[in-house]
Amino acid sequence: MDDETNDDNADPKLEELQIGGRLKHARILQGMRMRELAERVGCAESMISKIESGKTTPSIVMLQRLVTALNRDLSSFFGASVSAPGVVQKAGERPISTTDAIRGGTGTSYERLIPFAAGNLLEGNIHRIEPGAEKVDTITHQGETMGYVIEGELDLTIDTTTYRLGTGDSFFFKNHLTSRYRNPGTTLARVLWVNTPQVH
Repeated sequence: MDDETNDDNADPKLEELQIGGRLKHARILQGMRMRELAERVGCAESMISKIESGKTTPSIVMLQRLVTALNRDLSSFFGASVSAPGVVQKAGERPISTTDAIRGGTGTSYERLIPFAAGNLLEGNIHRIEPGAEKVDTITHQGETMGYVIEGELDLTIDTTTYRLGTGDSFFFKNHLTSRYRNPGTTLARVLWVNTPQVH
């Protein structure tokens, strides 16, 4: 199986697709260690490390095994259209979605700044929180989140500590912590919310 993870058999085009970063984020999101992934695909743990660090590029056969082991498919791993990343999205034309079913909360929605289907590692949204609305996220994972309050007020709780934020305030936290927020004000709150990896 070594030839399936050898640089000589790797497709040169794959080197441009940030495979290492995508693989690491997908593995972390699954809560899987490098050793476990290596065992699932039948290669050395050091090979997974080299792929994730960008020191080597897997062959297409090995890439398929890696993606399958991570309960993904190539389409979702790279996105529906790698060649059309959506560089510009005009105001008023960005998609808006409600909170997903696995997270609690009402009266909140996301205005997507980065197309989820584009296979990007980074996720960016404008969270729109109606007065009195809240979102509860008890799901933890590896990664980081930063935010900036564009307008309105926000009560942000990280683990057990609550912070009152207003227009112009910003925040940052590691995603192994639980989080929740609530709009205590009487007007719509809009928060620029950026995190990695894509989870919503």
